Amino acid sequence: MQLNMRLIGAIIGFALATLSITHAADFFYNDVSGATQWEEPDLPVAYQDEEGRKYWHDGKSGEATWEYPGSWNEVQSEEHGQPYFFNKETQASQWERPEPMGWRRVTKEDL
Repeated sequence: MQLNMRLIGAIIGFALATLSITHAADFFYNDVSGATQWEEPDLPVAYQDEEGRKYWHDGKSGEATWEYPGSWNEVQSEEHGQPYFFNKETQASQWERPEPMGWRRVTKEDL
């Protein structure tokens, strides 16, 4: 019985160590500016759920939302069939992704 408990403890320890190594390899990349960093940015970061849907995580508040929580929105152009970006505060629109919306987490699976 004691041998089984040690084996279970070793397996759990190995799993936790592997999990830590996996997440330690993650970093953050901004597709617009090309910036990289280990720490989660102060701006919301794009993630994908298991079904491939994009959501945003704000590291400061810990909240996650389907829409970008800042002043920019990604809107699908029905006429052109591609997204454009609209700023709710300034009413500006543009085809290029704004730098604040460029952050995403990169995992070892992405490399």
